[in-house]
Amino acid sequence: MAAKIGEIDSSAKALNKVYDWTMTKRATLQQIAAYADVSIATASRCFSNPDLLKPETVIKIRNAAVALNYKAPRIIERDVSIFRVAVFTRLFTHEGDTERLRGIFNALQAWPNELILYSSGDPITFVDCVKRLIVTKRIDALIFFGQLINDDVHSYLEKFHVPTVMLENDDIRFSRILCSDKTSAELVAEYFNRSDFKRILFLGARPDPSNINPGIRLKSFRDKLNRSSKELVTELLVDPSSPNLHSQILKALEGEGRPQAIFADSDDLAVAAFRAARACQIDIPKELSIIGFGDTDTASKLGLSTVRTHLDATGRRAVEIVRSMRPDSKPVIEVLQPELIHRETSKK
Repeated sequence: MAAKIGEIDSSAKALNKVYDWTMTKRATLQQIAAYADVSIATASRCFSNPDLLKPETVIKIRNAAVALNYKAPRIIERDVSIFRVAVFTRLFTHEGDTERLRGIFNALQAWPNELILYSSGDPITFVDCVKRLIVTKRIDALIFFGQLINDDVHSYLEKFHVPTVMLENDDIRFSRILCSDKTSAELVAEYFNRSDFKRILFLGARPDPSNINPGIRLKSFRDKLNRSSKELVTELLVDPSSPNLHSQILKALEGEGRPQAIFADSDDLAVAAFRAARACQIDIPKELSIIGFGDTDTASKLGLSTVRTHLDATGRRAVEIVRSMRPDSKPVIEVLQPELIHRETSKK
């Protein structure tokens, strides 16, 4: 059915009204996205990071902006005088990371800086967060504490030339600072080999795909220890965050065949062993020697013997490396030598 003249006039007036509005009012990003048939996030990315979109998508969104007289907001330029570093850490589950952060913080004081902390949680969330930081160019450098980096993230880091340093992860694709877990565990095994301890317990964290270092310490200790001269060598692998941790260690310390020495693969676990031994009224170090790993502030305060892994120094050195890196820089590796520190919980 043909339209009546009045209806045509009405439609024309409506179109003119829309045209007049678009020429005098500022369209919203939501309207641009609807006009171009894309998501709001895609429309926003077109004006902030168009390189991330297909060329045809960029053209479609820009045509929509022209049609609706859209004026993209001017992106506020980031103050390039401020050196921004993002650190991915297990801050709330690993005391050693706190001391590495102290080293990073102290080293950054030489420049105007901004230190941004992220927790290493769910692997999928971790990947998305890293990629978002890279593509939005919000940071100048990345430092990772022990995380495994997949090929997808690695390709983003290479494409955008983000200076990156790994701590506790011997990944040859990146610059990294290590304090050999293998050598550290061997130091303790050699000490036990020279001692008259016959019953020895290795107390460690259960294997975790995202952190292979405890497994390296366990294997290295096991391989180096002279088992033929010992009556009993046992391994207790636990969840360090479990509420049952104390009772698990107490059980291992009960009975006549209890260990005479414990190597804990973290200072946190060494503290847990220390508390359990005190609860059992075991004389330390006369009846039980305890050696931890890391040399954290807590180990020093409690007088715990431990393997010093230079936590503060690795943080400071990480900042120095990312500050010196250039787009064509080759990955560098620095290996710090661990030391066995005897205090009140072990016999020299």
